[in-house]
Amino acid sequence: MNNQLILQILKKKELSGISKEIVKEILESYLNKNKISSENLSPKQAKIIIKEIRSKLRNYAGQFQKKQKNRQELLERDKLNELLKTHTSTAERLNFYPELKKLLTQLKIKSVLDIGCGINPIALANKKIIYYAVDIKQDEIDLIKKFFRKNDIRGKVFPYNLLKINLSFPKADICLLFKILDTIEKRAAERILKSIKSKYILASFSTKTLSNKKMNQPRRYWFEHLLKRINLEYRIINSENEIFYLIKQQPEPKTISLPLKPKTN
Repeated sequence: MNNQLILQILKKKELSGISKEIVKEILESYLNKNKISSENLSPKQAKIIIKEIRSKLRNYAGQFQKKQKNRQELLERDKLNELLKTHTSTAERLNFYPELKKLLTQLKIKSVLDIGCGINPIALANKKIIYYAVDIKQDEIDLIKKFFRKNDIRGKVFPYNLLKINLSFPKADICLLFKILDTIEKRAAERILKSIKSKYILASFSTKTLSNKKMNQPRRYWFEHLLKRINLEYRIINSENEIFYLIKQQPEPKTISLPLKPKTN
């Protein structure tokens, strides 16, 4: 019965690229939490479950993706800027990627863990960095794998469910969490932070509302309070469309001086 539910859930076009394994994990977690057996469900019960899981997936997979162009063709033709424009978040970040690359160089980053990566690795991955790319959407995972093969990028690309109770990620110099933490429960955000084994974490949040208006208060004070409570230092980096928190988990190299007091907008 679970397989039938999974197929029904993925019938929605905007969810069709999500890995079946991820859907299975979220579905089983939902059934266990609500003490529901998937055997002998009534049509009404099945409809409610499908609706609930789709809602979770929409929130989790993101509200960021525009209508797909022919991404494979753009990749084959090395039209990488055009490819980055096919995803809302990377399109908005396009002019800020040079600053992010500069930051990775300044921090002497040799390995990256990119959680909820989307197509972000296409902008940031290179032959000098070991890159671990993690996402929920199978079509984007496949695209990044192809990009890595085409450009001899070292690393791994794999699907992952951040709603898992026990999280386990590869160790890296820096972990990227771009526009991820706003889409999950605050308790889960703390669990994710504590599971990351990186010198640095770079987390970002949108500074625009869903109606595309500038937020009056873009800083995430709940996140700042969380970082303070778990004793993590940070500084804020502002861009046109995002606010970034550069979080220090281990002592910085002596050659780098980063102000740790957050800037006021």
